[in-house]
Amino acid sequence: MTLASSREQSAYERKPLGAWPPEDLEHVARCPVCGASERTLLHGNLTDRVFFCAPGVWTLYACGNCGSGYLDPRPTPASIGRAYSQYFTHSEGYHAPTDTLSVVRRLRRALANGYRNWKFGTRARLATIFGVPLAYLVPGMRENLDIPFRYAPKPIAGARLLDIGAGNGDFLELARSAGWKVQGVEPDAKAAAVCRARKLDVRIGGIEQLAEERECFDYITISHVIEHVHDPRRLLASAFDLLKPGGCLFIDTPNIDAFGHTRYGDAWPGLDPPRHLVLFNWRSLEYILHNTGFVDITCKPRTVIYAELSAQSRALAHGRDCYLEKISWGDRVTSYILAVRTQLKHKHSEYVTLLAHKPARCS
Repeated sequence: MTLASSREQSAYERKPLGAWPPEDLEHVARCPVCGASERTLLHGNLTDRVFFCAPGVWTLYACGNCGSGYLDPRPTPASIGRAYSQYFTHSEGYHAPTDTLSVVRRLRRALANGYRNWKFGTRARLATIFGVPLAYLVPGMRENLDIPFRYAPKPIAGARLLDIGAGNGDFLELARSAGWKVQGVEPDAKAAAVCRARKLDVRIGGIEQLAEERECFDYITISHVIEHVHDPRRLLASAFDLLKPGGCLFIDTPNIDAFGHTRYGDAWPGLDPPRHLVLFNWRSLEYILHNTGFVDITCKPRTVIYAELSAQSRALAHGRDCYLEKISWGDRVTSYILAVRTQLKHKHSEYVTLLAHKPARCS
């Protein structure tokens, strides 16, 4: 059964999910990002409209100091797992075999692989070097090829990469193909099992699974994970300790100040309650990174993601399955306009995407 057909089937099985057990809730008196107590109500009566598996009605507040959003109350660390029973990381990503592709799709793959081989050090056989200049000429193509690799450079021999929240291991598989020695942590046992079936070194749990290690990774990635954790400051502090001096952290997360959030409100998929506990903006994420000790923070705004998120938002606003919604021409046109605007000013981009470095010499 395909993902689409399974989600269509589940649509007929949706029923009111009731309330989250009160004993499995915790209150959040202060902003998890900056610690301020001042706040305003952002959204009330939020429910799980994405995966339809988490009971409860949720309230999102905006911090009066840094502008981050956070749920209060929220599921406890011990109970949050039940919100992931239908999560998308439980299955391995599908990559169509080369011999099943049409001529056009074979050419597109060869061009993409040519760029990936040159930029990231992969060794895909179906590849042409003409993909390199084309990636710099076609709007959005280079970003679409860079993002799956999370801007990781070509590794030197023995270089180690850690993915926090490895999901089904798709990224670790890519990084390994580029020559990285990869490792991951993943709190969802089902997703971790998918990783292990792919012969990836992934431990079940969070970053605390590596508490006894220090300064042993050259590159750490936290992609659409920090919004899921109860204590983002502790997560970043642990990542800082695990990085070698001069090492780099990649981080990507929904932007609470996104244009899509302004347009669609509580139907914006970046909210995703109760899985998303904390939502950042550019200023608040840079603030927490600086306070943790990171330097040389570089903004890498995403410019080609709006069309997909707009289609998902429209589906959620009308009670439809967001992963089955088709992207309209209106979505594409608006996305192009926003891509140009984001290149000039990234404050309202859909995601906050940053590279941050550990100082080469720490005192």
